[in-house]
Amino acid sequence: MNTSEPPLLWIKEGATITNNDREYVVVALADINLVLAKEVGTEEKVLLKIGDIGPPRVIGEATPMPQPERALASVSDADWQVAEDRRKYIGPLLNSYYQHSDALADKIAAEAGVSRATIYRWLATFRDTGLLSSLLPNPGGKGGKGKARLSADVDAIIQDCIENFHDTDQSQSVASTIAEVRRRCSNANLRLPAPNTIRGRLEQTKGRERVARRKGEAVAHDQFDPIKGSIPDADWPLAIVQIDHTLLPVIIVDDVYRKSIRRAWITLAIDVNSRVCLGMHLSLDAPSAMSAGMCISHAILPKERWMARLNITSTDWPCWGTMSVLHMDNAREFRGQMLSMACQEYDIDLHLRPVKKPRYGAHIERLMGTVSEGLKTLKGATFSGPEEKGQYDSEGNACMTFSELERWLVLFFAAYHRKPHAGINTSPLAKWREGLLGTKGKPGRGLPARRLDDEKLRIDFMPFFERTIQNYGVLIDVHYYHDVLRPWINTPHPEFNKHRRKFPFHRDPRDISVLYFFDEIAQRYFSIPYRDTSLPPVSIWELREAYRRADEKGISRENEKAVFALINEQREIEAEAAEKTKAARRAQQRRTQHAVARKHKDEDLPNVSTPTSTAPPPGVRGYDPDAVAPLDDE
Repeated sequence: MNTSEPPLLWIKEGATITNNDREYVVVALADINLVLAKEVGTEEKVLLKIGDIGPPRVIGEATPMPQPERALASVSDADWQVAEDRRKYIGPLLNSYYQHSDALADKIAAEAGVSRATIYRWLATFRDTGLLSSLLPNPGGKGGKGKARLSADVDAIIQDCIENFHDTDQSQSVASTIAEVRRRCSNANLRLPAPNTIRGRLEQTKGRERVARRKGEAVAHDQFDPIKGSIPDADWPLAIVQIDHTLLPVIIVDDVYRKSIRRAWITLAIDVNSRVCLGMHLSLDAPSAMSAGMCISHAILPKERWMARLNITSTDWPCWGTMSVLHMDNAREFRGQMLSMACQEYDIDLHLRPVKKPRYGAHIERLMGTVSEGLKTLKGATFSGPEEKGQYDSEGNACMTFSELERWLVLFFAAYHRKPHAGINTSPLAKWREGLLGTKGKPGRGLPARRLDDEKLRIDFMPFFERTIQNYGVLIDVHYYHDVLRPWINTPHPEFNKHRRKFPFHRDPRDISVLYFFDEIAQRYFSIPYRDTSLPPVSIWELREAYRRADEKGISRENEKAVFALINEQREIEAEAAEKTKAARRAQQRRTQHAVARKHKDEDLPNVSTPTSTAPPPGVRGYDPDAVAPLDDE
């Protein structure tokens, strides 16, 4: 994401968007994947695919941008509590089914001990970003340095003009409101705000409250207040999403010899209201926090680029958005700190299902059952048990590779989305469309915002470790180092000077050759490579197997050269045995899939790059970090 862009793209009537460097205004939502837009300047109306549009260009004075990113694990508990308190205060104003009024805002302001303008500012900031961290006090320690700011007097004039001039039954135009704001500022000898700044504030405050002021409460109720559905607490798309894993009942083959290797795991996310499959993650690795995070990221983000990568052009998957509530199993991989913190950041209410209460996950269980039934038609199916399988040779009949299975699943979900579903009396995609766009008798919730900060989101949902930064760099199984770490070497703890500060480092277990470090100086993530850049990329599972063999041979785990030599040796053995043994083919195929994931990660995280120039870590006379045991920071 370009740091000058907002992290969210809202697609609704009146919103400014871009396509092929041309600016448009959304006239209407033609479908869940199409908008009718009018080009600025020519007034020509065109249909645009939502996947092809981008955020508006910033011209002239920039409107206040969202708060800078922060490493979530670096935020103090006290600051998180402040952000959570602010989120609770603005909660009633965020929900469209509440009847908004200035009286409600004044009541909330009195409870919070701030002004009404501050409440609206919190509201606008949170709507712009969807991030709890945007409500943190003094984010990044920068105090908003470099950001455009309005004086309190100008801010008050803009807010008053919106409420008492624009949002009245006289329905004043945007142009007249801009003129009125600038007239009042001129009369008060204040700096005139840019027209784009005023337009941005108007855009932030539009919705139910504006319609109520201009056209009355009855009209606002008809347009914005959803009708309660029959499923408790899941009355609109993205209200509740369930996620779980299952081992697919089909054996796949390797890419090289096309001989059987094993079954694959899939993690699925289902939207309870519409029953659409919101996201998936296919893997040869056992379920983990990483696979859960990958599935959640896939569910939240648009899927056009991912579909193109799979070379699927015959259908689409027009489902994305941040869920309000996420139901998960009580399994260990769902109870980690990473998922808890990431869900907190993106305002997702994480619910772990009670043990031995299967009814709490009924929808995801049915979806996984539907997928399993569909897979029974494929060669290599294992069926549900010996009786159903009979004498069928699953391994001998297996013929589908990992990538072919992934494509098959995408096409399967495309068909599933368009078939009638007995539980909702329509197809999942039709129910999704109805919930978003509405019907004649029932207003929709509107299209969910499309996240533009996909790099941050993907990294936030990766496992992380907290470590101090030493002269040699960072030790997480392997030594890592880059110049970007230099300013943070031996940094003292901000509250306990006798201790060193620990920093969070995210890592993808499928490729541990890099860490992701958030630099508070540059206000961005950087990738931190192995200190010894001659070492090959490996997965955490390969490294653990190498450690096991090193222990057997009496080789120190701190001897990285020797440990990685064992990995190379094991790879050579597997390559020779791949045609003969299933275990060797399985290991080789896992490496292939990890290499594919590494390539895609480079494509998905283009801005999280290593700086061009680097140098070895600072030398210390008589000190060999490979010859001594490192400090244990855990």
